[in-house]
Amino acid sequence: MASLLPPVGKEIFRRFTRTSLAELQQYYEKEEREKLRRKEKNIEISEDDLPRPTSDLEAGKTLPFIYGDPPPELINTPLEELDSYYQSHKTFIVINKGNTINRFNADPACYLLSPFSVLRTTAIRILIHSYPFRGPI
Repeated sequence: MASLLPPVGKEIFRRFTRTSLAELQQYYEKEEREKLRRKEKNIEISEDDLPRPTSDLEAGKTLPFIYGDPPPELINTPLEELDSYYQSHKTFIVINKGNTINRFNADPACYLLSPFSVLRTTAIRILIHSYPFRGPI
């Protein structure tokens, strides 16, 4: 019987690499073929049977305590998705110092910048930086 609790420990936080992107692409293509097969055979799935995202792992929320703190070397770096719902959406997450979950698309940005390009990685780091900017006083 499968466990209802998420895996615990530092091993659940894995870097998002080119290998994991290739695996994600294969999973996405498999899901698309399955959808096409169901459509051809007129198989309908009810709304209740469709997978749903885990509410605790929404973008912008703090990482639940059950997952623990990610290792310091993995803060502000792309990580593999923790929520199985988003695997078919080709996404990766970045967790900042405040343990806030940020979710990004793994497709090339502007059809040019892969998730591993220096420009895109720098833009993600600037976007999720937790330093509060103050306006004029």
